[in-house]
Amino acid sequence: MGEERAQATLEYALTIVALLALVVGLACLWRAGERGVFVEAAERAASHQMDGLGALDIALF
Repeated sequence: MGEERAQATLEYALTIVALLALVVGLACLWRAGERGVFVEAAERAASHQMDGLGALDIALF
């Protein structure tokens, strides 16, 4: 009987830790979105970020 209780306690603890990690991860993504981290990354990755070099920008697109 004691082993079953110990297993249930361990499973409960692991489930709580996994859910807590999920909530913290989602909160981090939310904060990054609020700060504009994803927008800045998209702007840096865009080819038109080359300060208007015209034909070169079009060729690279």
